[in-house]
Amino acid sequence: MTNEFKTRSITGLLLVLVIGTAILLGGLWFWVTSLLLSTLFFKEYINIYKEKKSHGFFFSTGSIGILYYVGLYFDYRYTLQISLLLLLIYGAFHVITKYPKYTYKNIKTTIFGFLYCYMFLSSLYLLRREVDGLKWIFFILLVSILGDVGAYLIGKKIGKNKIAPILSPGKSYEGLVGGLIFATTGGMFYAVLILNLSIPISALICIAIVLIGLMGDLFESHLKREVNIKDAGTSLPGHGGFLDRFDAIIFISGFVYMLLEVTN
Repeated sequence: MTNEFKTRSITGLLLVLVIGTAILLGGLWFWVTSLLLSTLFFKEYINIYKEKKSHGFFFSTGSIGILYYVGLYFDYRYTLQISLLLLLIYGAFHVITKYPKYTYKNIKTTIFGFLYCYMFLSSLYLLRREVDGLKWIFFILLVSILGDVGAYLIGKKIGKNKIAPILSPGKSYEGLVGGLIFATTGGMFYAVLILNLSIPISALICIAIVLIGLMGDLFESHLKREVNIKDAGTSLPGHGGFLDRFDAIIFISGFVYMLLEVTN
């Protein structure tokens, strides 16, 4: 066993213990954990965009991100709308008064950072508050893990046709099929037995989770590729940064929460 594998395993175990405990406890504990994760994501996002020399209004965005989470905790109905409006007004003010130092690109960078790092992940916190939220979170984690394991095992053995050779040379179509098989098989059993979903609906949701998770992974790879860095950060030994570890979950949590909101 290499030192790198040991480091990666220990870091992964600690993450599972800390975040898993917060998920089980729910309430204030998971709210604090979600806010902390979003803040760490945003810190790494800032570093990426500083390298691109496309600065947004990062301090204000972080402050509004915290206010957004406070609004969620107290279940204020218009939290998201007010947060986005504040970002737009603040950005427009700087663009108007400090042009050409700031342009609409700075507003775009700022608003996307808020959506990517704060709003998407907050879906996991909102999902936990639902009646069967804990069961759905376990479902998301199960399908994501099985998809990763299947993609790794099959891709390493027979993967030849690359999905995005420039962005992520290790990902292949063969691995994707393996991930879909693993995730759909295991996820369907859970969804039918625990969530009381039909087999066709369970299969479709599992497939969607794997594909959206892959999209999240490749999108974060795109951000890193643009500034030619391997990892978004160094906070997690053996894993890189928090964005590197949770890039798929960011997209998946938003998808599942919106799916449940639309269908309920």
